[in-house]
Amino acid sequence: MPFANIQRLANATVQSTNYFIDANVWIYALQGDTFLNPIQLAYSNFFYDIIESDLDPQPKVLMPTMLFSEILNTWLTKIAFPEYKRVNSLPEDNSFRYKQHYRPTQDYKDNYEKICDDVLSMSSSITFVNDSNIVTNPPMYITPAVDPFDFNDYLYYQICREFQRSTPITILTNDGDFQINDIPLITAHRDLLSLR
Repeated sequence: MPFANIQRLANATVQSTNYFIDANVWIYALQGDTFLNPIQLAYSNFFYDIIESDLDPQPKVLMPTMLFSEILNTWLTKIAFPEYKRVNSLPEDNSFRYKQHYRPTQDYKDNYEKICDDVLSMSSSITFVNDSNIVTNPPMYITPAVDPFDFNDYLYYQICREFQRSTPITILTNDGDFQINDIPLITAHRDLLSLR
């Protein structure tokens, strides 16, 4: 079985290990339960089971810089900006622009601060990681063949592979790009589960 590493989210329990949690799952967890469908809620619940775990040793969540950037930018562009437009009855066309009009607003600043505060409030459960171990000469991430990944996911995969050399890690993802068989993976994504 080539993908025996893939575990169904519904059957998973939190372990004393390190987790890489993709940006999709972070966004579900930061949104709050009201806005989530049942699968997103299952991811959010597992996320907080990790963060609030009293296992010894406590599980840790890896946070590379690129992941924080992706979480922050996704929140601001996909959650905060559309909500601001809706609340302020702004047109759905492109006449009110993100960079030009939204970024100078207090709402943008408040949402930026909210994500920073939310992540920092979990810092006892987070390991902020440096990606220098994949920056060789030339860097491992500069390759023309990253299928089925997009660039960010490929970079995360490389970070996890290097991290796994010294410390166990499990990936929690709802992203079909993570078609890998060399790192334990927890998911409810149909495409990934079909690989088992």
